Amino acid sequence: MEKNTAILAVSFGTTHMDTLERCIAATERAVAEGFRGYPVYRAFLSAMVMGRLKEQHGLQVDNVGEALARIEGDGYGQVAIQPTLLLRGYEYELLAKETEKAGIRGAIGRPLLEDARDCAALASVIVEENPLKEEEALVLMGHGTEHEGNEIYHIMQNVFAEKKYPAFTGNVYGTPSFGDAVEGLVRQGARRAKLLPLMFVAGDHAKKDMAGQEGSLLAAVRDAGVLPEPVFRGLGESGSVRALYVERVRETMMKLS
Repeated sequence: MEKNTAILAVSFGTTHMDTLERCIAATERAVAEGFRGYPVYRAFLSAMVMGRLKEQHGLQVDNVGEALARIEGDGYGQVAIQPTLLLRGYEYELLAKETEKAGIRGAIGRPLLEDARDCAALASVIVEENPLKEEEALVLMGHGTEHEGNEIYHIMQNVFAEKKYPAFTGNVYGTPSFGDAVEGLVRQGARRAKLLPLMFVAGDHAKKDMAGQEGSLLAAVRDAGVLPEPVFRGLGESGSVRALYVERVRETMMKLS
C-alpha cells in the first residue's frame, strides 16, 4: 500500500465524553495500531453532536467533507474510509454521497453488520463477554430505522435463535420492538435480564431509552416481572468488536491497492 494513503474513521458522534473516549477514540487507536505509518483522521456525521461538542466542551470535530479536504490538503492522494456504523442505513448513504463529492480518491469500508455471518460474529462476541447465570437472558437495545437496512436486527435475532442463545433484540424505533424482546424473555422463562446497547456508543439512548424509569426498555422488562440489570457498555468498548473494524479497514485498504 502506498504511503500516500490516509485512513478516515467516521462515527455518528456522541456528546458524552466518557463514551467518546471508550468507544470512538479507542477504536481509532486500534486502527492506528493496526496500520502503523498511516495517519488516522476523525469525522462525525451528526451536525447537532458536533455543534454541542464545540459549545459545551470546546472540541472541534470535522464533518466528512471537511475531513476529506483536510486529508487532501495534507498531501494524501487517497483515503480508506471506515464508518463505525452498525448497518447500511441513511447515515451510510450520507457518507457515500459526501465521499463522491470529494476530490480525493476514497473507498468506504463495510459497516459492522451486513449479513448473517457478520451477525453471527458479533453474537458470539456479545455472548462470550456477557456470561449468564441460570434463568438469566440478554436484551440488546438497538436504535432501529425506517431504512430497509433495519432488516439486520431481525437477522441478528434469527442468529440468536438458531444458536439457542437466550438473547433478544428490541429497538427504540421500529422492529423488533421492546415488546417483542419482552415476549421473548417471557417465553424463555427468564427471571433476570441484562440490558445492553446494540450500539457503537452508550450515550443518550442507553441512559434514557434503555435504562430510564418510564417508557424505557428497563421499565418494559420490569413490568413483565423480570429483574433488569442495565449494562452501560457500547460495542466500541469491546476489543473484539474493535478488531472487527480493524479487519474492515484492511479490506478497504485492499480496494485502494
